[in-house]
Amino acid sequence: MKKLVMLSLLILSLILGGCSQTQTASSENNEGQANSDFPKKPIQLIVPYASGSSTEMIARVLAKGAEKYIPNGQSVVVVNKPGGAATIGATEVHGAKPDGYTLGMLTVSQLSLQPLFGKTVFTHDSFQPILKATVVPQFLTVKSDAPWKTFEEWLEYVKKNPNKFTYATVGAGSTVHISMEALNAAANIKTKAVHFESGGETVTAVLGGHTQGASLLPQTAKEYVKSGDFRILANLGSYKPEGHEDIPLLKEKGLDAEVDVFTGVVAPKGLPKDIQKVIHDAFKQALEDPEVQKQLKEIDVDPKYAGPEEFQKEITESYNEYGEILKNIGLIQ
Repeated sequence: MKKLVMLSLLILSLILGGCSQTQTASSENNEGQANSDFPKKPIQLIVPYASGSSTEMIARVLAKGAEKYIPNGQSVVVVNKPGGAATIGATEVHGAKPDGYTLGMLTVSQLSLQPLFGKTVFTHDSFQPILKATVVPQFLTVKSDAPWKTFEEWLEYVKKNPNKFTYATVGAGSTVHISMEALNAAANIKTKAVHFESGGETVTAVLGGHTQGASLLPQTAKEYVKSGDFRILANLGSYKPEGHEDIPLLKEKGLDAEVDVFTGVVAPKGLPKDIQKVIHDAFKQALEDPEVQKQLKEIDVDPKYAGPEEFQKEITESYNEYGEILKNIGLIQ
């Protein structure tokens, strides 16, 4: 009888062990299947700016490139959601289901600057970063008939004439505004911001003599420098883009100030890690694709990769740095 009981227990343990192995294998297969199943439909990449913007051009280049590496032959569709100082699109990304089908191509403006004003439902760490994709500096630009031929001449003038130099921005607290205020603080000078609604209006303001200068992106300044309308005095960023090596960085002039405009892909918080990896790998491969790099350089944008952790670190650092600048000029408390 005792032997019969022991034999029964042995058979039962073998059966249970077999079931456990089967369940484990099934679980592993299901996990593998989950990876291979994504995506089952097109991925939406939201851009919080209107058609024709620099961010949209970057998004379309990267979306097309990423489609080559997204599994299951699915597409990446760029959707423009402008408005609300470029926060409407970001808000939609923030509130979307974290399933990988809604992503955002956001910039330093949405990720680091706008949350500082306390008017958004999201803050600097409310998204799941996928990767940083591009970085561009900004250029201190004046009309070609301005009396300053060099940055040194301009600096000497503004030191002797506080608040006399006016520059056009696309709004208080914008990256344009921040870049000039960072320069003001580093050089212990005072210049005067004049705020407009769009980048086109800032260019018109300089051309029409309504302001004496502006802080412009390379792709905007390039066109007018080539036409002979504008002169670039300094690079307000951290590096020199290809073709602009002769423009001095502020740090080369002994000034500790640099403001770059970064752009990256983010998702709603809570995105599963396996799906995050699929998306990250596809966009990273796109950034490394020679054809994508060529297209980005054609619009004066440099691919600058950073992974999720490093990207979040940069977002947080700029959030803190720009917060101090905005406090110093009285835009926030």
